[in-house]
Amino acid sequence: MMNYGTRMKCVEPREHGFTLIELMIVVTIIGILAAVAIPRYITYMLSSQAAEVGNIGGLMVGAMQSYADAQSLSPLSTMMLFNGTGLAPSTAVPPGTPLTNVLPQLALPGNASFSYQVSAFVANVGPQSGEVAYCITATPTTGAAILYSSSPVSASSTAGANGWTGRVFNKSYVSGLTTLSGVAGGYCSADGKAQPTYS
Repeated sequence: MMNYGTRMKCVEPREHGFTLIELMIVVTIIGILAAVAIPRYITYMLSSQAAEVGNIGGLMVGAMQSYADAQSLSPLSTMMLFNGTGLAPSTAVPPGTPLTNVLPQLALPGNASFSYQVSAFVANVGPQSGEVAYCITATPTTGAAILYSSSPVSASSTAGANGWTGRVFNKSYVSGLTTLSGVAGGYCSADGKAQPTYS
């Protein structure tokens, strides 16, 4: 026989939470991950943007050389025609004389991250001796410039050990610096101008 007068005892579930130590450990782990991941992510993004310079610099040099060959221009005439020309995204003013005045088919995409200025010189030594050597300076809206040389920098040279990858110097830009100084390689001088000598 059941006793209906007996009261049933309800046990309320205990609420569990995190202890202060557990929270501190989680916050510390998140902080460590952020300290490692954020700089790497920024470097990755800058490297991705810098890859544009190698592609567009190569297109510019190829287009200028093709035009000079098609017009049978001498190296001196080619140098005088292209030295000081530039390209910029459609929203910006190109540095120097617009390169599109000579090569109208050569235009940057609207989402380009850099403006480009051409410096040309007739080389007297190195792999392009007797030909026009180009140094293209790619300037972003913020950060250091990137250099593109028409001839790859020798890996054994001092310049090759200081941030040049083939034809492109992007170390300052990828490192988040704001100036480009003391860098030379290929046919680029330390100030980003084309030079007749090769390094």
